[in-house]
Formats: sequence, C-alpha cells, structure tokens
Amino acid sequence: MGKDGKDAHRVTATLTKQQHAEMARIARKYGMTTAWLVRRACERLIEQENGGPLLPLALGETNA
Repeated sequence: MGKDGKDAHRVTATLTKQQHAEMARIARKYGMTTAWLVRRACERLIEQENGGPLLPLALGETNA
C-alpha cells in the first residue's frame, strides 16, 4: 500500500475492548502499529483461503 493511499481502501472495524487491548499490547511489544497488525492479519487470511503458503507472521519485520 502506498503512503498516498491511491492503492488502498479504508475499512472500519469494531473490536471488543479485550481484542483492542491485545492488539495494542502486541503492537507495543514489536514496535509497530495496530493498523499494520490488522493489514498483516488480512493478508494471512487471504493466503489461507487461497491455499497459498502460510509464511511466518514475522512480527519483527516492518517491511512485510
């Protein structure tokens, strides 16, 4: 996704308080944003549904 947003579509999701707290905790742990975690989770779900390879989540990598 480009920083200019030209190749993006904004989505709004409602999380439970517990889900939000866990996402924030994971994001802090790895020094990334919750938005990045959500985008990566979407990528993983799409890979799984398409029968593609399930690569490691690689939370330590910010360029994934």
